[in-house]
Amino acid sequence: MKVEIENVTFQVPSFQLGPLGFSVEEGTITAIIGKNGSGKSTTLKLIHGDLKPNTGTVRIDRTKVSSLSSLKLAEKTSFVWQEIFSPMSFSVRDVMNVSGYKRGTDENRMEGALDKVGLAPFIDRDFSVLSGGERRLVTLAAAIYQDSEIMIMDEPTNFLDIDNQILIYNLMKGLREEGKTIIMTMHDLDAVHNLADSVLILRDGKKIAWGDTDSTLTLENLNKAFNVSFHTYNTVNGSSFVGSYNG
Repeated sequence: MKVEIENVTFQVPSFQLGPLGFSVEEGTITAIIGKNGSGKSTTLKLIHGDLKPNTGTVRIDRTKVSSLSSLKLAEKTSFVWQEIFSPMSFSVRDVMNVSGYKRGTDENRMEGALDKVGLAPFIDRDFSVLSGGERRLVTLAAAIYQDSEIMIMDEPTNFLDIDNQILIYNLMKGLREEGKTIIMTMHDLDAVHNLADSVLILRDGKKIAWGDTDSTLTLENLNKAFNVSFHTYNTVNGSSFVGSYNG
């Protein structure tokens, strides 16, 4: 279930992305990083088919995303949005059912997905009254329940406390071990360094760098992307990035 982005551009009056070209191998974690407004979320929406490129092609398993029906796309990809929508009168069960519509209701799998994020007892609660962090965990569980091979996540640890951030990091590692492909945006550079197999760095819609994490997440590339002077120091958990503003 390889993802291929070939010479893709996307343009609106105030912004242009690309041209972008890179390939994501199955069973890997890819992180897209950059300043706000650099094109990270737009890139995810192009891969998921929510936006159509002005030029170029996005393929999943050698098939153009633009040619896939919504059902076929749901079989191949799930999307965890950065914004958490709160539909009126939806229970947690309802949110899960919407994400799992391609399979029909499977109570055991639904509860199992919620249990992975510690929210199995919440299944019949009103989604709209949950905290921001709880709703984030439900949306992640819904993506797991959807059981697509490719999981696209826009800032998946937003709204989460540190303990739940670590839970999600470990969960992503486990999903990769199961063969899932994860493409995500994330601001936490230390987490990116520890989790991702490959990294795409963007600034103002342009590709600064792309490749395996160790060769791409360099001080030089980070300085270009963020206008910040970065330094690293070693911790018991590996390298950590610290930056200071260039002015």
